[in-house]
Amino acid sequence: MVLLAIWQTWPVWGDFSRTAIGHPANDIWNHIWGFAFFFDAVTTGQMPTHTTLLNWPQGGSLWFIDAFNATLTLPVQWVWGPIAAVNAAVFFNFAWAGVATYALAWRVTGTTAGAWLAGVALQTTPHLLGQAYNGITESLSIGWLPLALLAIRHASRQPSPKRGALAGLAMGVAAVANWYYGLFAGIALLGLFGRGAWRRWRTGATWPNGLSAAMFAGMLTAGLVVVVPFALFRETLLASDAVVMRDPSFVWSTLVMHNMSDLVSMVRPGHHYSPDLKALFDEDLIVVIYLGWALSLPALAALVSTTRLGVWSWAGYAGLMGALTLGPFLYVNGDYLTVMDGWIPLPFLALFETVPMFSRISHAYRFVMGLTLGLCMLAAWAIRDCRTRRWPVWPIALTLGFLRIGESFVFSPAVFPLPTSQVSVPQALAELETGAVLDLPVGVPVLARARYSMAQLINKRPSPFGLNDPVPSSLKNNHFTQYLIALEWGDVDTLPASMPWLDLVVGQAAAMSDGLEWVVLHKNWLP
Repeated sequence: MVLLAIWQTWPVWGDFSRTAIGHPANDIWNHIWGFAFFFDAVTTGQMPTHTTLLNWPQGGSLWFIDAFNATLTLPVQWVWGPIAAVNAAVFFNFAWAGVATYALAWRVTGTTAGAWLAGVALQTTPHLLGQAYNGITESLSIGWLPLALLAIRHASRQPSPKRGALAGLAMGVAAVANWYYGLFAGIALLGLFGRGAWRRWRTGATWPNGLSAAMFAGMLTAGLVVVVPFALFRETLLASDAVVMRDPSFVWSTLVMHNMSDLVSMVRPGHHYSPDLKALFDEDLIVVIYLGWALSLPALAALVSTTRLGVWSWAGYAGLMGALTLGPFLYVNGDYLTVMDGWIPLPFLALFETVPMFSRISHAYRFVMGLTLGLCMLAAWAIRDCRTRRWPVWPIALTLGFLRIGESFVFSPAVFPLPTSQVSVPQALAELETGAVLDLPVGVPVLARARYSMAQLINKRPSPFGLNDPVPSSLKNNHFTQYLIALEWGDVDTLPASMPWLDLVVGQAAAMSDGLEWVVLHKNWLP
């Protein structure tokens, strides 16, 4: 698993502290900045919930979405800096995904070959490669989900307060690493509890001794792990000066108009993207939910060849997560299907409208990781069935594993080798010591514009830009900066004959009184 992770991240090993994994037009700059912001706050004894570097002049409330990996890599950042910390997080999470899934599959199926296949299959999931391409590091923390499921399984089979507390700890860690993965673990726990209740109702058996105490210990421990990060996260979202806005209308429009999950994309190989965000919004983000036939066919074989309750439990988990992956409405081959002039609703819609946690979800396609984990477990069961039939399990597992690697890296919509972003700061910007900085042009895509913040890694100068606001209000409300934007968007190559000098002078004076000292022109990006 470690060697495979080295291969997955090999483009940065020659320049680990200056070159980051991730496409330069995507989220990688925000995450490098976030790692540095979190490190600076922690090492100076401040709460990492407010920044004065963004949204100048007032700053804003912010909880960095990948605070978990930023915490894990604090020693790396202390020695080598934030870029090395991001790369270390990517490498660790790729390897950890394989190792943790191996542990879960081995405990469930008892076959080493099947566990190896499951670990490799999850570690090379096209969705993970796609998220690394997008520079979204928190999505790579999938390894904590199989660890949580392993702890839950252990506590349910041999219940005790200690095992329950360990299961709660594992669930809490999965949630803090990525809120989605904590939710996936909670869904698995409910499913396991429901299956146990149904079996005991049918057989008339009683609950195992210690189960209630284990459940209480687990819930208490998980709550203690999650309560502070979740409270800080929620507080920064609801703050009047929130850097990241999550109002209901934004979440809904993003869910149904930007982050659609195409049913065809789950099964169609090749570099085809639906939705095609480049064509729709001129963004370089890619949505990858391809499952891969090298994983799906062994998983299907496990269902065909056995009637074990354990196999069908994993199939049920995979099926539920697959249904939720498709989002609130059925989207097929680039468009929503309609019946009687309305989109076809799916189970996600009911949960979105009734469960508070779901109403914050704007990326339904991330549920594909829960679906993929279920398929990995079914594939491990298929290898176990091969062993019971006295078939050569290792040759079969190795063949399927290498087919999986080849399909994910070559024939899936994911991009491999993963792209990299070279982080360099012009000396002039590194040496700025006072005042706020306005980088132009403004009309760069929001994710790519985060590259401006790389200079803050050195000079610590504030900027008017936030994370998802195309034109900050501080620029709109000032005549000087407003006119600069108008010139840029007006596509003129000479100044007009008549200039609004009074507005410009007054606006410039107001901006300078608020602390703006520098206007930086990035010539290569100017229209």
